[in-house]
Amino acid sequence: MRGVAKYAVGLGVVAMCAGMAGVGIAAGQQKNVEASDGWIKLPAAGDTTASAFVVVENPTMYDIYLMSGATEVAEKVEFREKAEGVEQTLKMVTVAAFDSVSMNPNGIYLRLTGLKRPLKDGEAFPLTLTTSGNAVLQVSAVVRKE
Repeated sequence: MRGVAKYAVGLGVVAMCAGMAGVGIAAGQQKNVEASDGWIKLPAAGDTTASAFVVVENPTMYDIYLMSGATEVAEKVEFREKAEGVEQTLKMVTVAAFDSVSMNPNGIYLRLTGLKRPLKDGEAFPLTLTTSGNAVLQVSAVVRKE
């Protein structure tokens, strides 16, 4: 009986150590907030504004707040939202914990104003989003017709 008890205790210690190692591995694989799938809608000839779209994924347990945007091809980047036919400027965009925001032409998007030059189909430009905690998210945004 003692041999069985020692064996069971030994298995328990091994299982506990393996469990603790698993916690360390999980903690080392922390996921970060990321921006992806950036694109800019090709503006009509002569337009000085364009719309841009990005997917922001937040795999963390905290909400994040997108506060500003920037790109080398425009003087200003604003957050906008179209809802029920009404368009409004947003001071920030919230990306909830364990969620994402997929910017699109009929919802939240980025308005690029004061384009510095005409944009061409297929060109790509860096687009930067900054959070309230000063984290910087960068994504390449490709110009396309839609």
